[in-house]
Amino acid sequence: MPSTLSARGFIALLLAAVIVSAGSLALGVAIGRPHGASSGTQPITVAWKRSISKPVGFAMASGGRFFAVVDRDGNVRFLDASGNTIWSTRVEGATSVLIAKNGQSLLIFSKLNPLFTDVYFYKGDGRLLWKHHVDGTIWCGAVSPDGARAAVTTSKKYIYVYKPDPRHPKFHRWLLDGIGHSATFTPDNQDVVIGTWQKPELVCFTIDGDLQWKTKHDSENQYQIQVSADGHSILGTLPGAPESPKIQMCLWNSSGSLMWKQDIVGFDGRALVSPQSQYAAISFARKVSANSKMLERKVAVYKASGDLWWEKGGLFFGPRLVALSPTGSSVIVSDGDRHLYNIDKSGRILSKLALSAALQDEMSSDDGRIILAYCSDGSLSLIAVGP
Repeated sequence: MPSTLSARGFIALLLAAVIVSAGSLALGVAIGRPHGASSGTQPITVAWKRSISKPVGFAMASGGRFFAVVDRDGNVRFLDASGNTIWSTRVEGATSVLIAKNGQSLLIFSKLNPLFTDVYFYKGDGRLLWKHHVDGTIWCGAVSPDGARAAVTTSKKYIYVYKPDPRHPKFHRWLLDGIGHSATFTPDNQDVVIGTWQKPELVCFTIDGDLQWKTKHDSENQYQIQVSADGHSILGTLPGAPESPKIQMCLWNSSGSLMWKQDIVGFDGRALVSPQSQYAAISFARKVSANSKMLERKVAVYKASGDLWWEKGGLFFGPRLVALSPTGSSVIVSDGDRHLYNIDKSGRILSKLALSAALQDEMSSDDGRIILAYCSDGSLSLIAVGP
């Protein structure tokens, strides 16, 4: 029978496991032999694994052909699709790195550190292309999909948009109404979308600084934003916090009009939008009751209309969203420890993977088929989903 994540099924299997062997690891026995694992229709496999010393940031190029890691000492490593180091360098104070789609350029900077306010542009071959000093502490950065543009925002409410051409590098900057806390380029490389704080709004400019549209918010919300791969929608998420358990997930169209909004009582919200804007998924935690210390975790998938399509999880299985399939019918989730599960809308486990240690941080490609995972034992792994 297919495996499910229902509470009743979990308890029954768990009791059976304990009867068979009291020394067994209950969770592993209870949800072992995942549906579809033998057929290999949706396997989760480790493509490569590398040892990384205490990274503070890592990045994946669109398409998953290149990767980069920066550690707490500012050492930056640029990796190919096989996990081999192409080159490495040290950038004092660096905490963040971003890569253009084809790996032709990298943007390196220090986030929220007033002592280091330089941005560095490297070519794909490791040559330093340009170093530029900005006015104010850097809050966030972005690279256009084609690698022709990059952007950073600062505490002085500036946004800098760069054209790091090796022959004639240049930039221009303009003032935002608030501090840009999140920024991303649109897939056509022509616009940059910024979420601002203090005067909260979602705003879109052309790469030349011409205002396209702006949408104001009612509060000091700092939405974590992402643009879908087709450029047709913008997902904004307020993750919530234990002391303020309010999650909000909003979907705007490419003109900045709000299509729908979901308010969820909970915290630790993690959301993703599918490449063709058809689905959005979120995982979250919440207390079972106001006075309870017990938590339940769920993952939910919404249609483009904002209607809930399916939801799984609860007290006995606590999913954390890692990747969303383009069809919305399945998600990759973490159990908060060292296991990844590929589950579908029926609650079946399509496949699972045991990592070498507890998952600390991760990122996925737009189509959810490539996952970069960092574990507590210092290992960085590239994980492939599907055949």
